[in-house]
Amino acid sequence: MYYLKCSDCGHFNIVKTEYQIFCSNCDKKMENNFTNWVKRNPDKSFDDFKRIVCTTEVHETRQPKSTSKSGTKMGLKILLGIAIVVGLFFVVGQFAGETVMEYFKKTVYDKSMMVVASEVNKSCPIMIDNATRLDNAIALPNNVFQYNYTLVKLVKDSINITELKNNLEPRIINFVKSSPDMKAMRSFKTIVNYYYKDRKGLYLFTISVEPEQYE
Repeated sequence: MYYLKCSDCGHFNIVKTEYQIFCSNCDKKMENNFTNWVKRNPDKSFDDFKRIVCTTEVHETRQPKSTSKSGTKMGLKILLGIAIVVGLFFVVGQFAGETVMEYFKKTVYDKSMMVVASEVNKSCPIMIDNATRLDNAIALPNNVFQYNYTLVKLVKDSINITELKNNLEPRIINFVKSSPDMKAMRSFKTIVNYYYKDRKGLYLFTISVEPEQYE
């Protein structure tokens, strides 16, 4: 197992995905994350990053999470956005009915999703593997979050689209269902889209993971 040490609080974060940017202890951005590192080392892979930058040994020196006033402000991480949602839900609940509370809850979450998409896009386009490029992410209406990919080695007319989609779909559903990074989206019953096109920019297919598939 590989760990990435937070330079702010000293916590060793378990490395689970190349999109891991924020420390799970202090919620601050880890400047030594993969997306920053790969910009300086474009010829290296995620496995190289884990081997070179990460560690397999833990010497925990983390500091407690900050309880300062700044911790209540809207941050760039979705979990901080959710904390604000909970606060708003409680305050509004003292003065209004369920309809108003749900409105505020949804509004803050939608804004959080736009912030998350913006953060992801700072590192895009980025190669996920030798055949798949993440072009960008977008927060869509009606609680939909979409990742846009290009299969850089494939041309639409030369592949069996149905077979490829059927091969990818179970793995994507399992990722959304089990990954800690998708916890917030699962909590808010977000529809997660994976949109694919070929190297010429032609649309191939979309895999939509609905709440009933990961609950």
